Amino acid sequence: MKGDFMDERKRIIVNEIKKWQKNKLLPETYCQFLLSLYSEGNNEGRGENFKGNSYSPHIKKAIVSFAMILILFITILFVIYFTQFSPASQVGVLVGFLGISLIAAFYYNRHKSPFAHVYVILSSFISFIITIAAADLFFPDESSYLAVAIVLLCLSWIVSGWRYRYHYLYIAGGTGILLFIGLFLVDRILFYY
Repeated sequence: MKGDFMDERKRIIVNEIKKWQKNKLLPETYCQFLLSLYSEGNNEGRGENFKGNSYSPHIKKAIVSFAMILILFITILFVIYFTQFSPASQVGVLVGFLGISLIAAFYYNRHKSPFAHVYVILSSFISFIITIAAADLFFPDESSYLAVAIVLLCLSWIVSGWRYRYHYLYIAGGTGILLFIGLFLVDRILFYY
């Protein structure tokens, strides 16, 4: 008896809230909250346009992005350190991973998503690894080619940072060039003494 009375009362309250929602007497979010509260989390009375948690798509994208980056990073480490691939094959695989991360960076940049920064940074690290590996592969005993390749990479970071307004890229590129100049000067000073 008492349970029926409570159910009847809740049904009356839910119907009143639906009328308020229909006539816009309360904001939509308040009505959805009250409907959810009085229906005890059931879908009844929520309305057809209830959107649920607005953060869930962002959380899903973050989890997918994190998983993709983690898989790429682990695969890169595996390819470089734990395989018997030739150095040329390793560079080829790294170039493939660089392509994947650049495509993701352009995709998320076009959609103005903050995930673009993660892929830009990942692409920067992969490009640095490729630069070192390729210079070591093609010019094994020539450190000057490695130095030139790193300076060109840093210049490309500066240009990309300026073009896409990623401050951290042109800061990283400028810092790399300044470090190169500093190391070059220290090497020259120590060479003469």
